[in-house]
Amino acid sequence: MSGLKVDRDQADLPQVRAHYVAALSDYVQRGREEDLSQAYDCARLALRAMVSISELSEMHFQATHQLLTADPPLSPPPQARMEEFFMEALSVYDMALRGYGENITRLTAEVQERRRIEDALRDASAELALQRDHLDQQVRERTSQLQDKLQELRQLNAQLHHANQEQAQFTYAISHDLKSPVNTISMMLELILADHAPGLDCEGLELIEAAQSTAERMSRMVNDILNYARVVGQDPVFERVDLGALSQEVLDDLRGEITSSGVELVVGTLPEVHGIPSQLRSMLQNLISNAIKFRKPGTPGRVAITAAPKPACCAAEISVSDNGIGIAPAYQTRIFSLFQRLHTYEEYVGSGIGLALCQRIAGYHHGDVQVTSEAGEGSTFTVRLWLKESDGDHET
Repeated sequence: MSGLKVDRDQADLPQVRAHYVAALSDYVQRGREEDLSQAYDCARLALRAMVSISELSEMHFQATHQLLTADPPLSPPPQARMEEFFMEALSVYDMALRGYGENITRLTAEVQERRRIEDALRDASAELALQRDHLDQQVRERTSQLQDKLQELRQLNAQLHHANQEQAQFTYAISHDLKSPVNTISMMLELILADHAPGLDCEGLELIEAAQSTAERMSRMVNDILNYARVVGQDPVFERVDLGALSQEVLDDLRGEITSSGVELVVGTLPEVHGIPSQLRSMLQNLISNAIKFRKPGTPGRVAITAAPKPACCAAEISVSDNGIGIAPAYQTRIFSLFQRLHTYEEYVGSGIGLALCQRIAGYHHGDVQVTSEAGEGSTFTVRLWLKESDGDHET
């Protein structure tokens, strides 16, 4: 309360009384409006001095007594002006009391509103705490479920990997066992031709040649199955692979096919990728070999091997395009299945395994193979590889 004490000291009661008496005397004697306004100044000074209404009334009583007992007496009688002056001073107190009451009402409303807000905040905090506890419980339960599911998926993945290994080993064993009889049949047919060709008629020779052709197809198919089994059963070892150098090695291996077919080759700049060299080599060889093989009769063949410079959706995007016979949209899904062929063996040699192998290899690299083609308009096989070096080894 030091501020109030300072105000009282600055305008103490004797000063207020003196000022009040002088102002009242001026108004009683002259009756001017500006003198009456002094009542407001006296009342404000009294308020600042912490003068109560009773003290102000006592102050007025003493001032009026002093004026009424003055010698000579005041004329005209001053009672009416004295009352008017006092009422004006009281109006200041009345306004102050009204303002105080309004402030009290406003402050009371603000306190009540603040309490209401505090109560609402406490209720909201309690509700949030309950929801947080409930959410924490749900998170713990969900985390436990996900961990159980992850463990289950790991077990299933291990079982699948084991099943793939067994399937690959079984396929490899069967194919390897078939290879020896096929080679024996081919050798026996060659011996028959060598020893008994002069004694065979035209029909016999045709049958021998057909049997040799069948044995050759069987040998090719067994070799393709063996290659597929090797990829499926292979434990992947990933490393940096330069596809440019790898494609050049493939082209060197296919030099005979390229020369005999007269195909024009265009090889763009190919990137380095994170992958399995032997698998990527097999994939490129199948795609390029198919582009050379399925050329359009009577039209010079053209094969382009290119890569998207900065693919936005994957780590690498390589395309093998040709101007060959093309593939109708209805068959573009079927060609990636095992042993699916769209042409007879006499038209185009093959086992129907190559594209299935390419799709499997792309899958090992978190990718896929897609085809864009129209019948008679050539084909573009696009390989997208998502596997980056930071991804680590990819389990099948």
